Amino acid sequence: MRSLLEISKSGLKSAERSLAVTSNNIINADTAGYTRQRVDKTPVGMQMSGYSTGLGVNITTVTRMRNAMNDELLNEKRQDMSYMQSKAAVYEQMEASMVSDSGFDIDMSISNLLDAFSDLGTDPQDISVRNTVLSEAQQLTAKFADISSNLKRTSELTREYATQNLGEVNDLLQEIHTLNQAVAQAQGAGDPDNASLDQRVRKLQELSELINFDSQDAGNGALELSVNGIKVLDVDKAFTLKTEIDESTKGFNIRLESGKLIDITGGELGAQIEMYQQGIPDILGRLDDLAGTIVSEINAVHAAGFGLDDSATRPFFDPAYSDADTIRVNSVLLENPRHIASSDTAGEAGNGEIAARIAELRNDELIDGRKLVDYAVDIISTPGTLLSGLNNRIEARDSEIQMLQNQQEREAGVNIDEELSLMIQYQNAYQGAAKIMQAAQDMYDTLITIV
Repeated sequence: MRSLLEISKSGLKSAERSLAVTSNNIINADTAGYTRQRVDKTPVGMQMSGYSTGLGVNITTVTRMRNAMNDELLNEKRQDMSYMQSKAAVYEQMEASMVSDSGFDIDMSISNLLDAFSDLGTDPQDISVRNTVLSEAQQLTAKFADISSNLKRTSELTREYATQNLGEVNDLLQEIHTLNQAVAQAQGAGDPDNASLDQRVRKLQELSELINFDSQDAGNGALELSVNGIKVLDVDKAFTLKTEIDESTKGFNIRLESGKLIDITGGELGAQIEMYQQGIPDILGRLDDLAGTIVSEINAVHAAGFGLDDSATRPFFDPAYSDADTIRVNSVLLENPRHIASSDTAGEAGNGEIAARIAELRNDELIDGRKLVDYAVDIISTPGTLLSGLNNRIEARDSEIQMLQNQQEREAGVNIDEELSLMIQYQNAYQGAAKIMQAAQDMYDTLITIV
């Protein structure tokens, strides 16, 4: 009699708990990050004299149906994906700054200036040709300045976004620490906090999109996180990360409060730091090299020639300004186009030898073994070329992420049809346990009547 009551009581509890868990699964079927749960049970029995008897069922725990290894792989893929997407976004901005829909880019401006000098070599006394030379030169300097300004603005925005993202990283580390405490406390009490575990998975996903990190189980349900071997979260606290920026050298360092340097190389933040420190400065440096070469090479030839009115020699570009941001035409020539040197001999107004020599610079390999126009084309095409390679890798990585997400969804996602079927099963189990209890009650009543 007693065994029947124990069996029915445990059966009612088991069915009720299973129904509660299944109902929770159904309600959270469309909740982002939710992991379906199952009640784990073990049979209960006891050994009697000469035989053994069952005493029902015990609920051991409620298990989350989630593959932790899959989550780790997904986070690693997300780190790489966010890293590539962030770099691609910066390269898109750089490409837009350097390439126009009209095709009138810096390579065309250089070519037009040299063409104008070629025309001047043919007709050195034509003032309209001289004005064309100055016009093309000013368009070239304006093009340099515009590209340089846009790239520097992109650099500033990248730095600002990186700083904002670091703030998000600190917030996420603190939130994960709070969830760690809830998980550890629940595990210590023997009742896992599955809701906090699901929230922690989501926060780790968000963090993986920002930085690269490794996670390690601390042994009490909490996780410890490290970046390239340096702990940023342990069981006791979340460490605050701080920026150390040097605008002059494009330095962007991240340190712990203790001063220890953190090398973030993945995720959106890692890409932004890399582009701020290397990607954008590299293009700007090459643009400055091109501007400086144009200034020095054209000035070297121009300073050996003479204008129409006197025997004075003058540089074509102002030699005090030779980078992309400041390159400018000699103001003396802008005031009087007749001072543009076209002749290699003073007093020979019809001599266009110097102008012709400047035009011939287009054929000389003046910078890194390349011609000026070719080098300019290489500069403006670099962001697009790198962007194309990144997009191919992003597409491949996206396929890998989708595959892993589908695998995790099959295991952790809620199937409404399956849950409804289980609900009917548990309802029947509850009814069955209730009937057992009713039968035991009837037997007990009969026994009391007999007595």
